[in-house]
Amino acid sequence: MLNPPPVESQAVFTAGFSTMPVERFLNNLRTHDINLLVDVRSKPFSRHAPHFNKDQIEALAQRAGLRYRYLGRELGGMPEDEAFYDAQGYVLYDKLAAQPWFEQGIAQVLGDLRQGRRLALTCAEADPRACHRRLLLGHVLRQHGIGVAHILASGSLISESELLDEEAAQPRQLSLFGELPLPKWRSATPVAPKE
Repeated sequence: MLNPPPVESQAVFTAGFSTMPVERFLNNLRTHDINLLVDVRSKPFSRHAPHFNKDQIEALAQRAGLRYRYLGRELGGMPEDEAFYDAQGYVLYDKLAAQPWFEQGIAQVLGDLRQGRRLALTCAEADPRACHRRLLLGHVLRQHGIGVAHILASGSLISESELLDEEAAQPRQLSLFGELPLPKWRSATPVAPKE
């Protein structure tokens, strides 16, 4: 490609697999013309769905005509170092996003977009509302001018703007002084590794 499209005109998709059958997952990707599957799991294996273990999903994706890339070390949402967690076990996304390896992972995603690849970030969490694919990676990609859309288990799409509208419609608790508290940029649930 002589003149790749500017990154700003590109979109990134996300797709969680949970325990769905692998063929349905791959069909969902095909439906949206995904040609690169980017695995962003810190630990690329699943006891509940072993067909999504890194080696298996990589081979299955390639057989389905997709490229596969593992970026869990760079873009995973469950770091091993306890310095990235608060006292309640939530991942502190601001600390994670400031790391050089994270920035390298984002740069790889942006480079793929510049090359015209249509990619989906994947991990096990089915609902993008509670997943680092959206809350961390999507947030950072939007700061780079990248659109984000989420492929749901049904195969349908929900855009990031729809999710933001959904959140804005939710009632929020005012602080003691009548102001809305600023949300912390962290994981939706505590995920610190258990000792």
